This record gives sequence, C-alpha cells and structure tokens, in this order.
Amino acid sequence: MIISQMIFDFAGDFIGMGDTIEQKQSHLNAACSAWNIAILPKHERKKALKKYLNEYKNANPTDNSMNHVRHDMELLIKAKIKMFPNIKKPIVNAQIQQEGDQYKILAASLRAE
Repeated sequence: MIISQMIFDFAGDFIGMGDTIEQKQSHLNAACSAWNIAILPKHERKKALKKYLNEYKNANPTDNSMNHVRHDMELLIKAKIKMFPNIKKPIVNAQIQQEGDQYKILAASLRAE
C-alpha cells in the first residue's frame, strides 16, 4: 500500500473537515505530524506531542483551541498506531491537490531503517 493511501485511510475524515484547500492542507500537515509522532518509540511520543503543541501555539498565538488541537492529535496518533502499527516510514512531504470536485493526496516518505 502506498503512503498516500495510508494517510487517507487513517486521516481522510479529519482532512475532509477543512472547508478550503488551504484548510485541508493544514489538516493534512497535522495528520502527517501525528503519523511521525506515532512512529516514534512509545516513551518519546509524549515529549514529541508537547513540542508539536508548543510550536503550534507559537505559530498561532491567538488560537484558543489548544485543547481541540491536542485532542485531534491524540486521536490521529492512536488511529495510525491501530491501523498501521508496523509501518515506521516517516512522512517527509505531503500535498493535497484538487482535481475537479475530488482531492488527491501526494505524499513522500523515507525508507524505514
């Protein structure tokens, strides 16, 4: 299975919550961050999520939805682990493209060591 399809499978509903292509891309970016946190050893995930949330807050200082962001990230991390527990490839790039009334995810990953 290709990485783009796996992203869609575990986060398609979340990505689809965006109303615009820019919002969908933002949701895709968050899903990829959740994926990359999920492939870390279990003892490193909490620290990585905290770092992500701090960076999010710094980039969005007026956003008051940090509890929602944390919740969404935790759900995405759990979904990735449940659906693809043995896939350890980090996602290095992902784009969403609109083709008519459909959207397509193009993603690149590194080979797992």
